[in-house]
Amino acid sequence: MAYIQQRGDSYLIRVSCGRDAHGHKVTQSTTWTPKPNMSEKQIERELNKAAALFEQECHGQTVVNTTKFEDFAETWFSEYASTQLKASTIIRTRQLTERTYKAVGHLRIDSITPRHIQSFINSLNETSLDYDAKCICRIDLKQLIKDRGMTQSAFSDQAGVNPHTVRRAIDKQPLTPDTADKIAKALDIPFDRCFDKQAEGRTLSPKTVKHYISFISSVFDYAQKMQLIKNNPCAHVFTPKQKPHEKEIYTPEQAKQLLEYLQDAPLKYRAFFTLAMYSGMRRGELLGLEWSDIDFDSGVVNIKRNALYNKEQGHYTDTTKTAASTRSLKLPMNVIFVLQQLRNEQLSERLKLGDAWHSTNRLFTTWDGKAMNGVTPYTWLKKFCAKHDLPFHNIHSFRHLHASLLIDAGVNIKTVSAVLGHSQTSTTLNIYTHNFQEATAKAMESVADILTDNTPASKQA
Repeated sequence: MAYIQQRGDSYLIRVSCGRDAHGHKVTQSTTWTPKPNMSEKQIERELNKAAALFEQECHGQTVVNTTKFEDFAETWFSEYASTQLKASTIIRTRQLTERTYKAVGHLRIDSITPRHIQSFINSLNETSLDYDAKCICRIDLKQLIKDRGMTQSAFSDQAGVNPHTVRRAIDKQPLTPDTADKIAKALDIPFDRCFDKQAEGRTLSPKTVKHYISFISSVFDYAQKMQLIKNNPCAHVFTPKQKPHEKEIYTPEQAKQLLEYLQDAPLKYRAFFTLAMYSGMRRGELLGLEWSDIDFDSGVVNIKRNALYNKEQGHYTDTTKTAASTRSLKLPMNVIFVLQQLRNEQLSERLKLGDAWHSTNRLFTTWDGKAMNGVTPYTWLKKFCAKHDLPFHNIHSFRHLHASLLIDAGVNIKTVSAVLGHSQTSTTLNIYTHNFQEATAKAMESVADILTDNTPASKQA
């Protein structure tokens, strides 16, 4: 029942809306002013009508005035994300909070409009965004560590960074300012003598922008389910169009050349990249493979897990990216033969090392059987391509290559999607739109060729 109180020439109408997420009592209020020359009976009738309508509106919206977006987003992390999302997804989403909270975190969730969200999303596509500078090591870090009588692993412990971060610094790959500062302090050398800062002025990728929209929308969805708001403002937000980013992949000719050079490479790398080309698996799926996943008689590989890394957890094993990513693929016998060779080599090394061997059952390991670091194949391939004067593309490019070859071969969209482990065919189509368009064009040309070859004019010729 609405509470009504006269205040001068107007009336205060207050409605109780229950309690918020923190147990605090929540009320909504409004003011109603009668029109001039209304009688007392008209005022009473219209006032009661306004109070009833306002009460109905409040109970339908159950709006929480006091809850700011940042506060409720943290509630979303603790109540929803922690139980429903993968650890890697939570960590990635946490990286989106700084910009999001700065833009809308201070606003009440019931007052945020599509305009607020749209303005924020548009700003993410501007080059004026503030980006952290990237730092490139300017000294011979490898030699300096060696001169100090330390291993790279020992130095990484001293600096408080991951070993693969030290290798990135040695290879002149960009580091964040915080990480570079830790290395400089461990060396006891002034930062400016160790690193060059390179400011970045690029825009976020379309995929990252979509992550921002997804994060904000998920928070509002949860607020809606908790009956704190009536509508999700993200439903009316659109992602600004951006020029499609052309994927950098190996051509079929370059892939064949790479396979030829791999014949003389260490067996574990030959097996890794051969399997990457022929299966289209993600890097984490490749690194997560165990020997029990391979059926050497049928040539089938069963993809069941992901080998991942993050700063908080270090190296860990998780389920596949989606339910559809748990799949089985039939491999050609030449790939199975390489895997058999790798298996025999591992068994031989295991016998040599004895108790020093770590039985992880993984296909791709270090010299003593430990699971291979995720950065290792990337670093090795980069040096390998430079040695053989081949273009270098990242590990994921082999997945794109595999998909492109399937599409060019005329494989239907459902099969391509199943091989790649996508949850929906729309995902495959969105990623490989250009490839499917080219395949369609070739199919149309084939029809034209057939019809042209069967025309009377062609036959007479």
